[in-house]
Amino acid sequence: MSTKYPSTMRCMEAFDQLTICYSIGGQFRNYYRHGEFNQCQKPLEKLKFCVVNGKDPVKVQEWYKNQIEYNKTHRGTSDDIWQER
Repeated sequence: MSTKYPSTMRCMEAFDQLTICYSIGGQFRNYYRHGEFNQCQKPLEKLKFCVVNGKDPVKVQEWYKNQIEYNKTHRGTSDDIWQER
């Protein structure tokens, strides 16, 4: 793999992201922006991946590469969030 993507992943950081997602503030923010509560699937998947594959630099780089490619194709603009309902 290349040095373009990180080769390490910290599981404590992934756990913190999951905790923030499940917190009252994280749920309120998601409900305010999208009109529904967040199931926190992405942070949960990241934590599971980190626990199982966090020490393998090649798999970690592939995971980051896949996440960046997914975000490029599936993320909307801020205008999408603020459309009138």
